[in-house]
Amino acid sequence: MESIKSRGREVYSGAIESDANKACHEIGKILKMLQMFSTLNKEQYFDIKVILSELLQNAIKHGNDCDNNKKIDVKVWLKDNVLGISVKDQGYGFDALNTMILKSRENECDPMSMDESGRGLCIIQNLCDCMKFDSSGNIITVTKKL
Repeated sequence: MESIKSRGREVYSGAIESDANKACHEIGKILKMLQMFSTLNKEQYFDIKVILSELLQNAIKHGNDCDNNKKIDVKVWLKDNVLGISVKDQGYGFDALNTMILKSRENECDPMSMDESGRGLCIIQNLCDCMKFDSSGNIITVTKKL
């Protein structure tokens, strides 16, 4: 992952355990820290909370296979009124591009008609301005204009 300094102002950087309750606690901390650096309206706050929740739940369930011994690296930064979030799990990764293409063909990325698998990525994609995966598929970086 590129250095935080080239990204902008660091809001949060840390390793989170693969535990849903601990992840929820960290999401609350991240949102509080973000509010110290930026004024968020209610819609932005809600969107960011959903984005973080989906990113971390995907990392816990699909990346780390719910293994509490594995960590999730999370980095959050602000640059020029754009929020950036990078999440790295300790899993083997997946073919993100083909997965997204397949899901969009099956259900046109409609979260209401999708099964559980793949719905989170579509939600994230709809709430963010940009969503990118690294080549191995175990690091996702999203950006959202504030």
